[in-house]
Amino acid sequence: MSNMNTTSLAVLVATMTALLGATMIANPIGQANAQENQTNQTNATGAAKITITKIDVDPLMKALKDNYPKLGDIKGEEDKSFVETVKDLKDAKETARTLVAANLLRDLIQLKALQDME
Repeated sequence: MSNMNTTSLAVLVATMTALLGATMIANPIGQANAQENQTNQTNATGAAKITITKIDVDPLMKALKDNYPKLGDIKGEEDKSFVETVKDLKDAKETARTLVAANLLRDLIQLKALQDME
């Protein structure tokens, strides 16, 4: 009798494992298909609307330049004087902050140029 219960238990565990594995594989596929169908329905009806919002970047750029005077007159491209200024900084944290601020300023300059093109 014990042998039959062990066999039944083994079959039950194997079946549950197979079903759980199949569910784990099928669930992401179902989610991907659901997203694709939703996208197709939106595109098919033409109901998708793109809203363009202009962001006033000038105050952000001014704030960055005020808080990090070492940025100088970055114009979006690599500036030799800025590179020399960053090399002269002794504090690693200040150097990292200045580089991040410079990258943000360059991104804002690019965003402003794209907004002006429209």
